Amino acid sequence: MRTYTKQLLLLLLLLAIVLAVHLSGLSGYFTFASLTEHRSLLEQTVAGHYLLSVLFYLLLYILTALAVPGALILTVAGGVLFHTFPGVLYATIGATTGGVLAFLLSRHILGNWLQARYEVQFRQFNRELKQHGYLYLMTARLIPVFPFFLVNYLCGLTGLPLRTFTWATAAGIFPACLVYTFTGSQIGSVASPNDLVSPRLLFSFILLALLALLPMLSKKLRGRTKAIATTDSDKNKEGGS
Repeated sequence: MRTYTKQLLLLLLLLAIVLAVHLSGLSGYFTFASLTEHRSLLEQTVAGHYLLSVLFYLLLYILTALAVPGALILTVAGGVLFHTFPGVLYATIGATTGGVLAFLLSRHILGNWLQARYEVQFRQFNRELKQHGYLYLMTARLIPVFPFFLVNYLCGLTGLPLRTFTWATAAGIFPACLVYTFTGSQIGSVASPNDLVSPRLLFSFILLALLALLPMLSKKLRGRTKAIATTDSDKNKEGGS
């Protein structure tokens, strides 16, 4: 009974956060137009209240990891307000912290129940995650076509260890955070949102993701080749006898 009560309370908390964010209209400010329009005011606020601005920025990033699809604009804003360094660090810390909170909410609301209810069905999948989960997660983080908050919740439903999720998230988002905070620091050369996600940039992230997966794919290919060779050898032995 306590478990169900805890799950219900966490679910209500998550729904309350999502509802509050959307009713407040906060997500409407996570746009390129809003960033450029209020740039001067934001820069003045940071200059006058630096520490408070950093804390508020981290809070906003945590909210994007929970409920608001605005991580890209916030990362660019980090470059505008704090420059490439330490903007990239603030974006990485905020995104990772928010990701961990979403991961834990998902796991305690539904993930643990799913894993216990379908333990046999998930056994092979969890074994694969234990060996290569960090590579799959880093790939999802490197390719910015996967919604950040959605990946957080989906990972919480799996048996992926929290430690692996944390460091793989930080490592996977850092390259994109570095690129977009640098873009933010050069915001005067960005004319439209399309300039933020160019085909060349997407191709670069996809290439990085493929390079990250290469060792695992190579290992699987060698294992399959070895298995086929063993099967052929056994057949030859049977034929010879």
